[in-house]
Amino acid sequence: MLPGLSVELRIAVPGVEWALMIDGADVQWAEEDRAGLAFVRIRETERQRLRELVTARLTKEADTGDDAQAELIPFEFQKLEAVLSKDPELAIRKGLAWFAQDRTEFRFRGGSLLGRAFPTCTLEFATSLGELVKTGGDREADFSLALLQNYLGSTSSDRVLKEMVSRFSHDDRIMEGVRTIINSTDLTSSSGEFALAEAWRVKKESLTPWLTDQRQAVKSFAELHVAELDRMIATERHRVETEREMRERSRHEDESGHDHGYRPKPF
Repeated sequence: MLPGLSVELRIAVPGVEWALMIDGADVQWAEEDRAGLAFVRIRETERQRLRELVTARLTKEADTGDDAQAELIPFEFQKLEAVLSKDPELAIRKGLAWFAQDRTEFRFRGGSLLGRAFPTCTLEFATSLGELVKTGGDREADFSLALLQNYLGSTSSDRVLKEMVSRFSHDDRIMEGVRTIINSTDLTSSSGEFALAEAWRVKKESLTPWLTDQRQAVKSFAELHVAELDRMIATERHRVETEREMRERSRHEDESGHDHGYRPKPF
C-alpha cells in the first residue's frame, strides 16, 4: 500500500451477509500495517449501506456505553454531520472519545466535525455539554474548552461556562481557559479606533446575568471578571488616545517645519 495507489475494496462486515463494494479508493498515506484511504468511486446503493452501518455503530455505542473497541470515525464521512446533529448526547459522547484519542489534533478533526454538525451552540447541545462538565473531571472540562473554540465571541455557550466555573472554581488552569473564551471578541460588529474597547464593553454587559446567579462561585467569578474587563477597557482607551496624540503631534511638526521645543526622551 503506497500513497497514490488506486484500489478496489471489498469490506467484510461482521453480521452483514454481503461485503461492501467500493469501486475506487486512493491511498492517502501508509505506515507499517495501517493506511488511510479516500473513497473516490462508490455506487449510491453502497454509499447508503455504508452510511447505515456507521450510524448503527454510533447508536449502539451510545446505547451500551461501551467505548472499549471504539475507533476513529472518518471525520470527513459524507453526511455524518447530519447524523450527529440530531442527537447532541451522541455527538458529545463520540467527540469525547475522539478527544481522548488525540487531543492535539482534536480541534482540527473531531472538533471541526462537531462544529459543522452544530454551527451554533443550541440550547440542547449546551445543556448536554453542561451536564458532562457537571459530572465529569479534568478531561471532560478540557474537552469542553476545546469544543467551545467553535463558538468564540458568542454568549450561546454561557450555560456551559457557568457550569465550568461552578465545578472548577479553584482550578487556575481551567479558569484561565474560561477567561480566554469569555474575552474572545467579535470585532466585525464594531469599527473605529475604539473597536476593541467597545467589544470588551459589550462582553462586560453580557456578564450581567452572571451577577445574579444562585451559585456563589459563578457570581464571584463574574464580579472579578467584570472588574478585569473594566481595567482592560481603560487600558485600551488610554493606548488609543496616546497614539492619537502622538500622531497629531507628528502631523503638526511636519506641517510647521519645527517642533516647538519638543524633544523625544532619550532611552
